[in-house]
Amino acid sequence: MRGVRCILLAVILGFAGIAGAVGPMTLARTGDLYSVATVDNQVVVTARYADGTVDQFYVPQSAAAVEDSLQVGVDPATGALYVLWQKKTDMEARLRLAGYLDGTWIGPITFAGNDGTAAANPQMIIHRSVSTYDEATEEGEEPAEVKIATTFIHLAWWSRASEDEIGAAQYMAVPVDHDGMPLFQDTQSVPLVDFLPYGIACFDIGPAENLKHPKLLIDPQTGFPAVFATDLNSCLFQIFESRPEVVVDSMTKRRRQIIILRSPSTVALRPDLPLAATKIEVGSGLKLIMHWDGEEDLLNYLELDQEGLSETKSLPLGEQLSHEQAVELIRGLTN
Repeated sequence: MRGVRCILLAVILGFAGIAGAVGPMTLARTGDLYSVATVDNQVVVTARYADGTVDQFYVPQSAAAVEDSLQVGVDPATGALYVLWQKKTDMEARLRLAGYLDGTWIGPITFAGNDGTAAANPQMIIHRSVSTYDEATEEGEEPAEVKIATTFIHLAWWSRASEDEIGAAQYMAVPVDHDGMPLFQDTQSVPLVDFLPYGIACFDIGPAENLKHPKLLIDPQTGFPAVFATDLNSCLFQIFESRPEVVVDSMTKRRRQIIILRSPSTVALRPDLPLAATKIEVGSGLKLIMHWDGEEDLLNYLELDQEGLSETKSLPLGEQLSHEQAVELIRGLTN
């Protein structure tokens, strides 16, 4: 498999990384603020530049986009802007990605759902991986330390082949070249199921629509992306850690980076967890705290660590505690 390999243990060569925040709004390191929305059945990007000027531009071929699927991010190396969206719903759902650099659009590219399957609930993180390796020099001299850096567009979504199939989470890490072009031809998606040779007895979880929302995270301890997804065949939540690895290209003989996935950590699935509406705060060691809005002005949350999921707790919202303050308090529990 090209582009992504799944192995049990990552080979750490000395890695660092820069992650770009992604969502319906993102702030570039230049101070430029980008937001994305649908207007007149088209996806529109609004740019509020650091100098105070504002611009809008329509994403080409973006009709029938699902509003709550829109995400935008920036490559820290090239400044290229990437827009992700889901086109249509149900079995017609497919995922598209467009890039924008120096006034020119790249794509859009339909990267999932164009093969008869349905692809929905996308997530995206843009992360620049920096690796070091030792390169041989002349005999008697110390090896030279060489750095190699690549921007990857990390993507996760839910895929199913028919209306009767429950489906599975998919993952893909797409490298970006020096011109900001996503190299989809060098990448294959990975189904995040059946990584383990065992599972637990599954129960009747019904349609489970709220569980079909994989999440992409950044581990604050390592700086690397991770994937939180459900395996509905085994009734497990799984957390996959990603790592870059330096390999020698068989064609060019040059060194390049690929993304590998470590064997997942698992915890028994909770069918009542509303992943569609859940926000996740991440602490060191991938300690996760999930929170979502409950009924009657409550903010619900629970913790996930190596021991599993805690019981759901709630914070009452009101004059003494705003939603933003409650989220900050919950975020503090990750430390």
